[in-house]
Amino acid sequence: MRLEGRVALVAGASRGIGEAIVRLFAAEGARVVFCARREELGRTIEGDLRERGHEVRFVQADVTDEEAVKNLMTATKEIYDGLDVLVTCAGIAPAAPIESMELAAWQELMNVNVTGMFLLTKHAIPLLRESDHAAIITLGSTFGHVGAGGSAGYAVTKAAAINFAKSAALELAGDGVRVNSLCPGGTETEFLQEWFESTGDAAGTEKWLVDAHPLGRLGTPEDQARAALFLASDDASFVTGHGLLVDGGYTAR
Repeated sequence: MRLEGRVALVAGASRGIGEAIVRLFAAEGARVVFCARREELGRTIEGDLRERGHEVRFVQADVTDEEAVKNLMTATKEIYDGLDVLVTCAGIAPAAPIESMELAAWQELMNVNVTGMFLLTKHAIPLLRESDHAAIITLGSTFGHVGAGGSAGYAVTKAAAINFAKSAALELAGDGVRVNSLCPGGTETEFLQEWFESTGDAAGTEKWLVDAHPLGRLGTPEDQARAALFLASDDASFVTGHGLLVDGGYTAR
C-alpha cells in the first residue's frame, strides 16, 4: 500500500497505460481522480473499481481546454481535499513523414501532447505545494530519446515531455515537488495498435518494433504502471528530473 492516504490525478486514463496506472494506484491505497474525453469508458472503469471498494472518481475533461483543467483541479480539491500525485498520460500519436504531415495534424499533436501537459501541471502546482509527498509524472517515450522516422511530430512531443519534467523539477524543487518522466518502449495498447495501422503496414511495423526490443517482446501497461508507482511513491523520494526508460532494452543498442 505504497500510496495509502494519498490523492492522485491521472489524465488520459480511459485505456492503456493511463488505465493501468489508475488501477494500480487504487490498489496501492490511493484515492484517484482520473479524466479522459471518452465518458463511457471512464464511467465503466470508475464503476468497476468502486465495486471493488476503491475510492476513485471519473471526471470528463479535455486537457487542451484551460477552463476544463481548472475545473478538474477544483473537483479534485472538492472530492478528496488535496492532491499528491499528478500523472499526465493524455496523448495522441498519428504517424506521418515530415513532408506529407498536414499542419493541422502537427498542431493537434502539440496541443494535446504538450499544451495539455503544461496546463495540467500549471494548475496542479498550487495543490501540490500543500502536499508533503508531491510528485508529477509526465509521459515521455523512447522516441523522446532517439529518432523516429515517420513519427517526427510524436517524437518531438515526447522529447518535450522529458525536458519539461527536467525543467519543472528544477523550478519546483524548492517547493518539495518532484517531477519525472516515464518513458515507455513499445507497449501493448490500443494506442500502439492504432499507431501500427496509421503507418500503412501494421504487421510489418509491429514485427520491426518487437525485434527492436532485446527482451523479445513488447511491454504491457502493467509494466509501465509499476514504474509509475515507483516514481510516485516514497521509494523515489530522492529522484527528480529523471526520464525513466522502461523499454526492454530498446535504447541500449
